[in-house]
Amino acid sequence: MNSQSIDLRSLLDIPEWEKVQDMIAVETGTAIITIDFKGYPITKHSKRTDFCTVIRENPVLCKRCYRCDALAGLEAVRRNKPFIYLCHCGIVDVAVPVSVENMYLGAVMFGEIRLANADEETNVKRLVNETSTFDKDGGEENRTLLELYNQLPEMEYQQIVKIADMIDRIVQFIIKKAIQNRNDVLTWEWLMRTGQYAADTEAKEKGPADLVRPIGPESVAVPANEKVTSVSAISPVYPAVSFINDHVHERIALNDMAELCHLSPGYFSKVFRRELGENYSDYLQRQKVIKAKKALETTKDSITQIALNLGFQDTGYFIKVFKKHEGLTPSAFRRYHLQKR
Repeated sequence: MNSQSIDLRSLLDIPEWEKVQDMIAVETGTAIITIDFKGYPITKHSKRTDFCTVIRENPVLCKRCYRCDALAGLEAVRRNKPFIYLCHCGIVDVAVPVSVENMYLGAVMFGEIRLANADEETNVKRLVNETSTFDKDGGEENRTLLELYNQLPEMEYQQIVKIADMIDRIVQFIIKKAIQNRNDVLTWEWLMRTGQYAADTEAKEKGPADLVRPIGPESVAVPANEKVTSVSAISPVYPAVSFINDHVHERIALNDMAELCHLSPGYFSKVFRRELGENYSDYLQRQKVIKAKKALETTKDSITQIALNLGFQDTGYFIKVFKKHEGLTPSAFRRYHLQKR
């Protein structure tokens, strides 16, 4: 997976996310919109107030809204948590950052509210270098806007914090799932493109979810009784680790896995070692040795048969790999295990 190709539009099913956004807006009593990293909307507004409708329909003031959203999103990702602030009109908004592998993609913005308690205003700061567009103490020319301003919903600061935490958790969960689904689709497309399932009509009919079965919502890991190696579901090499986990009995070339992840072989090797703490060949061998140990402990299959079942065409090479990782030959491992019974 090439993280540089990721953006919120490609990750999210926008129409479905807008439905979720609408429901959150109704239940929280706030207006919500999702923006990209430049501050531009990628969804429609959910429950936008009349006050902000007037402001955003003004071609000049609308640009200030975009700038506020962009600056707030950047501040939120810098803090690595939701950022509560006053926009250029002096009303409360919140930026919930959306990032993948330290790459800022955008933010979910909610708010368009007033603080219920004037004493809480010290908790909310105006964005740096932003002067107020709207003066609630202004003259006759502000009368219409003032009426709309007074209709804005009021909320206690602590309630805003709770809503921010809830939306942050929802967003992070949805993004993790979106990344996972994207990796599953990449794997499925690669399998079809390379003919891995060309002879398997049933596999072609199954689709991505059936061909790739990642363990858990966030990572792929080896069994608990072995040296644990896990990788985040948003890692560029996650599709490869997931594929290895399900196809460890096959011969899996590094170049194929690099193609699956849409990375060059050289860069794939570099990222794989950084993410997993060992190079690709050692990781693949170790996964095969883990399977071999289980077969040696639970079956009466010959060493040659176990080697073939794990994609080794040369039994001697299998024995060499096994000894490299375990310090003894497969036969010695099996005898030792039988003695322990």
